[in-house]
Amino acid sequence: MTTSMIGAGPSVVLRAALQLYPARYRRERGEELAEVFADTTAAGGRLAVAREVLGLAVYGLRVRLGLTGGSAAGRLLALVAPMLAGAVAGAALVAWLTTADRVATRLSWDHSYATYFSEFCQPVAAALLVVAAILGRWTAVRGSALIMGAGGLFELARAAWTSHFDVWWSGYIGMATLPLVVAALLLAAAPTDLLPRTTWRTGGLVLASGLVGGVLEAAQSWDDTTFPLELPWFVAMLVVPLLLTFAGLRGRVEPMAAGVAMLVLAGPGCLFNIWRGSGGLSVVLPVLGPAVALLVLVAMAVQRFGRPGEVAAVRAAG
Repeated sequence: MTTSMIGAGPSVVLRAALQLYPARYRRERGEELAEVFADTTAAGGRLAVAREVLGLAVYGLRVRLGLTGGSAAGRLLALVAPMLAGAVAGAALVAWLTTADRVATRLSWDHSYATYFSEFCQPVAAALLVVAAILGRWTAVRGSALIMGAGGLFELARAAWTSHFDVWWSGYIGMATLPLVVAALLLAAAPTDLLPRTTWRTGGLVLASGLVGGVLEAAQSWDDTTFPLELPWFVAMLVVPLLLTFAGLRGRVEPMAAGVAMLVLAGPGCLFNIWRGSGGLSVVLPVLGPAVALLVLVAMAVQRFGRPGEVAAVRAAG
C-alpha cells in the first residue's frame, strides 16, 4: 500500500488506523482507503486528518467486530436501539422519581453545584435520551446514553472501591448502573445507516419501551425491608427474554431484539436478586447447570424444528 502521497505523519497514523481492519480487508481495500484518505485530507489541516483517522479507526473496529450495516449483528442492534433507548430512559426516570423524597431532603441542606449536578444529571440525560430517540436524533441519543453510562460506571467503581470490593454492595449498585453502561455501548455500536428515522411507529415503540423499562425498574427496586417480587418472578424475568432471543433461530429478529433489550435492562438486577434470594452461589450453582442445559436443548429444538425457509434466509443474509 502506497501512502507517501500524504506525508510521513499522516502515513503513520493511517497505517495505525488500518491495522484495526482484518488482514483480508486491508489486502482488498487498503489502497482504496489510502487514496480516499489522501483526497479528503489534501487541503485540510491537522483537525481534518484527525477526524478522518478517527472515522477510519471506528469503521475498522466495526468491520473487525462484525457490526457494519451489512452484518446480522449490525441489523439486530439497529432494531434493538429504539427499544433500548426508551427502556433505559424509562428505567432511569422511574428510579429517580422513586427517590424524589431523598433528593428533596438532601437539597434542603446541601445547595452546592456538585449536589445539583449529581442529582439531576441522570434524569435530565434520560429525558433528553427519550426525546432524541422519538425524533430520530441518534447522535443526541448516543451522547445522552454516553453521559448516563459514564455516570453509572463512576457510581459502580466508587461503590466497589469504598466497600473494598464487597460483592453484595457492588452488586446492589451494579443492578442499577450496569444496564446504563451496556446500553451506552450497544447504542454506540449500532450502525448509523440502519437506525430508524422519525415515524409514528418508532416514536410509539420508544414510548412503549419506556413504559416497560419503568415497570421492570419498579419491579426490581427493593431495600432491607421491601422485596417486591418473589424469587420465581426474577427467574421468569430472566428466562422469558432468553427465550425471546431464541426466536432469532427461526428468522424472527424483532422478538429477538426485544429479548436483548429486556436482558440488558433486567439481567443484572435479576441475577443479583436471584443470588440474594436463593442464599448464595452454593445454592445457585447446583441448579444453574441443569437450567443452562435445558436452555441449550430448547435452543437446539427451536433451530431444528424452525421453518427451513426462514432459517435459510437469515443465514444467507448474515
